[in-house]
Amino acid sequence: MRMMGDVDSTPNIKIEKELLQGIADAAVASDAWIITNGYKEESISELIGEVVYNSRIKNPDINFSAIAIGKWGNIHDCHKLEDRTHEGHGRYKLELNHTHYIFFDDGTCDSLDTGEFASNLARQISRGARRRIPLVTVLVGGALHALPSICTDLEKLIPVIIVNGSGPLADILCKYLKLTESFYKSSKKENQKTTDHDEALSDYEDDMDIAMIDEVFPQDGAEISLSSAQNT
Repeated sequence: MRMMGDVDSTPNIKIEKELLQGIADAAVASDAWIITNGYKEESISELIGEVVYNSRIKNPDINFSAIAIGKWGNIHDCHKLEDRTHEGHGRYKLELNHTHYIFFDDGTCDSLDTGEFASNLARQISRGARRRIPLVTVLVGGALHALPSICTDLEKLIPVIIVNGSGPLADILCKYLKLTESFYKSSKKENQKTTDHDEALSDYEDDMDIAMIDEVFPQDGAEISLSSAQNT
């Protein structure tokens, strides 16, 4: 399960509670791997950290992973992780309840856009060593840089769940889906009408073919002709 969000929006209390419960149930039931950016300032990462913390308080033996995938240059005080004296310039703190952290260094700082790194890694994990592992992307809020990754997921037939009312990109996409829903339904109806018409036309043509065959080669007529020939 890959979670996508942003640092500028926070889901309302109702959505947050539903997300907490839904993610916790799904993660515990399936020993899920949950992927986020891992930054404390991002609401969805903090939410996942809360899920991990609460779940382990209830049951220390729970076995699911929260994996942070982000940019090394974004991490505040990242020099302390390597025991270096040179201070980093990142402004995001790590959410400390995640179970694993994977960071890559592309030379940039304070950019939440991880490109296709996180999505490619998630898809690679989904392929699995012996069997394919189900993958779903959940968009909670989100910024514009997440759009290409979502499009790629959809092209690769990966389900994308969009949480309406959770923030910028999610709300825009939900509005777009609602606006185009009637067009999609009408197009679907037109396609169905065309299909029904084609099927009806095909049935009619089949009936015409049978009628023509009966007319040209009538069974009774054939017997009469045969008997007439014999009498002759």
